[in-house]
Amino acid sequence: MSLKIEQEHFGNMPDGQEVVLFRMTNEEGAVALVTSYGATLAGVLVPDREGKLIQVVKGFPSLDGYLADLEINTYLGATCGRYANRIARGRFILNGEEYSLACNNGENHLHGGPTGFHTKNWKYAVDKEGVEFSYTSKDGEEGYPGNLEVKVRYGWSATNELSIHYTAKCDKDTPINLTSHAYFNLAGKGTVLENELKIHADKFIPIHPDAIPTGEIRLVKGTAFDFSESKKIGRDIASKDEQLAAGNGYDHCFVINKEEYGDLALAVEMFAPSTGCKLNVWTDAPGIQFYSGNYLRSDVPAAGGKPLAFREACCFEPEFFPDSPNQAGFPDCILRAGETYDQTLIYQFSQEG
Repeated sequence: MSLKIEQEHFGNMPDGQEVVLFRMTNEEGAVALVTSYGATLAGVLVPDREGKLIQVVKGFPSLDGYLADLEINTYLGATCGRYANRIARGRFILNGEEYSLACNNGENHLHGGPTGFHTKNWKYAVDKEGVEFSYTSKDGEEGYPGNLEVKVRYGWSATNELSIHYTAKCDKDTPINLTSHAYFNLAGKGTVLENELKIHADKFIPIHPDAIPTGEIRLVKGTAFDFSESKKIGRDIASKDEQLAAGNGYDHCFVINKEEYGDLALAVEMFAPSTGCKLNVWTDAPGIQFYSGNYLRSDVPAAGGKPLAFREACCFEPEFFPDSPNQAGFPDCILRAGETYDQTLIYQFSQEG
């Protein structure tokens, strides 16, 4: 049996466009769900230690849930862009010209703006190995320069590896930072705080209370941000750490340990003792944002699906560092005209004991 890909009706956009869902089922019966709305990862079901399929990546069962979720913007499973994470005051200077972006997070620009990639109905193509979504971001969209052609390809292997491959080209120089905003809970239920986590990073990026980086890169050793040895996510989350206060929990970019940018490296290991489910996150990006679900809230009804509760799930978002266009000491996030942006992310699922 090869990979089985089934296409389903998922809903209709307000303008009537059909949104589709793809159900990818591999040889062992594990399932990955992706939808054209936001090029979104809408769910992953893998076997626990007893062989029972459990949902370890959160998603809504229909488009209605995602449209209603725009009221609280959890970005559930979405492809975030043109620039994931924050850009301070929605401004940056490129080639001597100042650009102003749409601000949707207080005074700052977040995840591509209020009508970023997560709100678009992407074109799609299917082959025997996966699903590829494509979108054209026009010059000036949300304030960004250049016409950007972007593709996101999802693959689902026989060994439960979900690969996400991003490529993009632009006719002008532009900042770009694409990532997946997938929400994980390997226990399948309850809060994520009992999940165990190891992050392969000796350093993290401190933030101001508005979540914009201070410009410093700080060692994790001796802080609540030290995940160099596996520990429960909830172990130190309530400690009196000024950076935990700034993020209302963990909402910080970690600098991945590796030789150089472009190398595929193991960034995160997560494990749920209750189910035996394990996740390894591999990426060639320089950083990874760990977000512990601090702003999830279940008091806002979402048609078509129950919203996530406080810290019910967490995110691992491979990325360039936040606010890189304004931070001289951070890795260069500018895609030059005619060049190709190429980034790979792998969510590798397995079981232990």
